[in-house]
Amino acid sequence: MNQHITIGELSKLMNVSVHQIRYFEEKEILFPAYTDSNQYRMYGINEIYQLAQILLLRKLDIPVSTINKSMNNFSTTDYHQLLKQSQSKINSEINQLMLLQQFLQKILNEYEQSDILEDKYSIKQLDTRHLKKWIELDQDKSLTARSLYEKKPYLSHLFETDLHYLYENEQVTLCYESNQSPDIILEKGSYLYKAFFVTDDQDIEREIAQLEHYLTQHHYTIQGQLIILEKSYLSMFNNDKLHFEIQIKIKYDSDGVA
Repeated sequence: MNQHITIGELSKLMNVSVHQIRYFEEKEILFPAYTDSNQYRMYGINEIYQLAQILLLRKLDIPVSTINKSMNNFSTTDYHQLLKQSQSKINSEINQLMLLQQFLQKILNEYEQSDILEDKYSIKQLDTRHLKKWIELDQDKSLTARSLYEKKPYLSHLFETDLHYLYENEQVTLCYESNQSPDIILEKGSYLYKAFFVTDDQDIEREIAQLEHYLTQHHYTIQGQLIILEKSYLSMFNNDKLHFEIQIKIKYDSDGVA
C-alpha cells in the first residue's frame, strides 16, 4: 500500500485548496515527495508537517518570501525573532480594533441618547475640554475645502472627534480636542444646549438667533462664549444633513436657579 497521498488528499487533510498548495510549490516552499508514473504529485509525512508549518506562518501573516527564506536559512533564534515580530504586529492590530470598537460604541451611544428630534433646550454638565486652534475666520465667512486643506492639523481621524466652533467678537475659531499643549480650555460646568440639523450656514445663524432670544427670555447669566459643536460622525444617520449642537455655559445650580 502506498504510504503517500495525492495533492487532492493532502488538500482535504489540511483543509487547504489544491490551488494554494500549487501556489506554495510555485514559490518554492513546498514540493511533493515525488511524482508518480501518472504525473500525480505525491506527498509524505514530511511534506504534511512542512505544509502545517507554512500554514501556521501564513496565519501569522508572515509573507511567503520570508517563509521561503526561513525554510532555507533560519536558525532557532531567527524563528524566535520572527514570531516576536509577528506578536508585536498582532498586538498593535488588537489595539487598533479595540479603539475602533470604542469609537463604534461612542457613535451608537450618542445616537441612541440623542435628543436632536425633540428640538428643545436642555442643561447638561460637561467636563473640562482642552482644545487646539485650527482655523480662525470672520463670523460672516464660510469654511471652505481649501482652507481645511491648507491648514490641515497633524491629527489622524480628525472628523471622528467633536469639532468646536467658538464664537466671540465677530470671530469664529474652529478647534479640535487635544490634551497636548491646548490653546483653549473650556471650563467644566452647566451648559445650555440644543442639538439640531444643518443643511446650510443659514441653519446655524437661525439657531444662534433663537438661542439669544431664549437666553433673554429666561434671564440666564452667561459665563462663556457661544459654542457650535459639530458631530460629523453622527451625520451618517442623515445623509443630507450635518449633526450639530449649540452650547453656552451658564450660571445654574442644582435647584435649577439661573
